[in-house]
Amino acid sequence: METATSTMNFFSKSVSDSFSIFISLPEDYTKDKKYPSIYILDANLYFDIYSAILKKYSEVGLLSSAILIGIGYKDFSIMDSLRNRDYTYPAAIPEYEMTTSGKADKFLSFIYNELVPNIDTNYNIDKDKRILMGHSLGGYFTLYALQQQLFSGKNLFQGFIAASPSIHYNHYYILREFEKVKQYNGNKISLYTTFGGLENDESNKDSTTLKIDEALLSLRNSLKSKGNIAFNGEVYSNLEHMDTPLPTFVKGLQWTFR
Repeated sequence: METATSTMNFFSKSVSDSFSIFISLPEDYTKDKKYPSIYILDANLYFDIYSAILKKYSEVGLLSSAILIGIGYKDFSIMDSLRNRDYTYPAAIPEYEMTTSGKADKFLSFIYNELVPNIDTNYNIDKDKRILMGHSLGGYFTLYALQQQLFSGKNLFQGFIAASPSIHYNHYYILREFEKVKQYNGNKISLYTTFGGLENDESNKDSTTLKIDEALLSLRNSLKSKGNIAFNGEVYSNLEHMDTPLPTFVKGLQWTFR
């Protein structure tokens, strides 16, 4: 029987770097059943917390049993600089003062062509129920991965959950890219996106800064009537930027698996 929780060091040829991959199996894991797979970014921060939540919530029927795969780094101390590299595209404009950025295309190639095939080979995976979720820059990458999937026609992930995505990156580059989405003819895809109601107060406002409801409206307008794409955008009142990931990940999965 597989170990309930395990960690492996995974060298990516696409990124030319190693990642710490954390895997948590459900309590009812068996070879006779296939399970949804949930890929969570910033695993050094979120994996242990969400693994416990997923197990308890599945026990009482609030979430489906699933395999949780966390994508992280060697340790927490290097996470910030490397997530800037892996979660952003294109390279940051000078005002962001990021020493390394803009490599999300290589990171996405790692997930698509290296990590997911490895997980699919070694575990009982329901290939019609793969979810990607992230927060902040991880949420930005989640949107980027969806945008790339819509343009490529690939259907690796069926659900995308983005908590407080950093949509302001490079002057709303990702929102402009979603505006280019044409008709999507693939299998059903869903996007669940949230912001905290207090995030408008946290941002430095000028005439070019979008409010969170404007950002959600932009996404909704870009995706509506474009094919088999379900969108749900919510604002959690009285929550700040760092408060949104855990409720978003829970509610997002409940909505995705509804």
